[in-house]
Amino acid sequence: GGGGGGGGGGDSGGGGTATAQSLDDVAAPLGLYMYGGVGCGKSLIMDTFFDCVDLPSEKKRRVHFHEFMLEIHKRLHEHRQANPGAGDPVPALAHDIAQSAALLCFDEFQVTDVADALVIRRLFHQLFSHGIVMVATSNRPPDDLYKNGLQRPLFVPFIGDLKQRCEVHDLDSPNDYRMLKHLARAGRTYMTPLGPDTDEAMDEFFGLLTKGRGTKPLTLQLRGRKLKVERAARKVDVARFGFDELCGKPLGAEDYLGLASAFHTIFVESVPQLSFNDINRVRRFITLIDSLYEKRVRLVISAAAPMETLYAVDEANSDESFAFDRTVSRLNEMSSSEYLIRSISAHEKAKGTLLVYESDSVLTREEATQLFISYDADGSGALEIPELRLLMMDLSERMRGHRNVEDAEVEHAFALMDANGNGEVTQYEFTDVFANSSLTQVVAAYGETLPENALPQPSQSGRINRDA
Repeated sequence: GGGGGGGGGGDSGGGGTATAQSLDDVAAPLGLYMYGGVGCGKSLIMDTFFDCVDLPSEKKRRVHFHEFMLEIHKRLHEHRQANPGAGDPVPALAHDIAQSAALLCFDEFQVTDVADALVIRRLFHQLFSHGIVMVATSNRPPDDLYKNGLQRPLFVPFIGDLKQRCEVHDLDSPNDYRMLKHLARAGRTYMTPLGPDTDEAMDEFFGLLTKGRGTKPLTLQLRGRKLKVERAARKVDVARFGFDELCGKPLGAEDYLGLASAFHTIFVESVPQLSFNDINRVRRFITLIDSLYEKRVRLVISAAAPMETLYAVDEANSDESFAFDRTVSRLNEMSSSEYLIRSISAHEKAKGTLLVYESDSVLTREEATQLFISYDADGSGALEIPELRLLMMDLSERMRGHRNVEDAEVEHAFALMDANGNGEVTQYEFTDVFANSSLTQVVAAYGETLPENALPQPSQSGRINRDA
């Protein structure tokens, strides 16, 4: 590690160099990048290596990648606040990290955020230059990292650096060992009867699949309507519902298929004993199971009775009875290990780059106007780059947990808000974007990638010129 550290030290004090330093002469051992589906053993292998590697505990660090990047953005922001005009703080930060650790182990290495992407390329080139060894787990091969992301060409050089400084190993497996381990312990994904023991088992399984992360409300945009999901673990695509949330409301196949496209695992709690008196809920439950089965969604249910007797058959209603027989058959199959294994890789969602700002807030035109006035610091009637940056920093802190917003993010948002292309965002343009829309819809539109030459250049006045 000493040879690599010496090679990178010259950059750190000067705030960056004009050309990227070659990694060819780094003397440190290669790291390892393991990728594969959920539950295939990646984290177990990395943790075993971390525990056994012959390094002092203070010279190695194991951290979730998202947590690491939050820390990086916080430190970058603090450096810029303390040293305005000092240039790029990344080389100095990389030097500090390299002084404190020789090995970095990252769990769940993934890049979905443009602010992360724009920092990662510069930061990790510096870290690799200093001889840092990286071991990481991911669900994606290197070439698929930040796929279709905003300004991805600026990120792509990192992929080359990663391949040069890490062995890449595909750990993909047809088995989700985490799921199978739970099945071996709990024995089922259809849990009955209702009561404290079943509630505890549901909570335990939900915590296992979401890795203890919390949930938050999410609104799905379907054709002509919105579907509210009160408990969504968006980062792992798992959702949890009470029975009446799904079957006690006038929902149909389109709603259930929308859920199936958004989540790979759905928990449904407290399914009651059903009878002909509940015929509308029975029909919706049948449609729900059909939809989830068609999309290969993993289903975890707590119910008042075994699936075979969940619907009290009424001979006068043979259509529903026949349909529920199919539902029971599908519930049985959906509880099998074979179904659960086949469903693992069935869900890959395309997400807008800036959906990290996700919110269910809907602003009226008056509220959007007040928001505009709050950030129009000089009262000019138009937002300038520094004012829009402050707005995006505040949104970033609320939705991403840090205030580090890259120039490309601000310029991209500005270009999309400036509807008439005159180089400024007026109150009308601002409220037209924000009013009567959820912030989710607003920022999802910012996930559209602009050509490089479409990005405007800032003028000396701080506003954006569009003359070219």
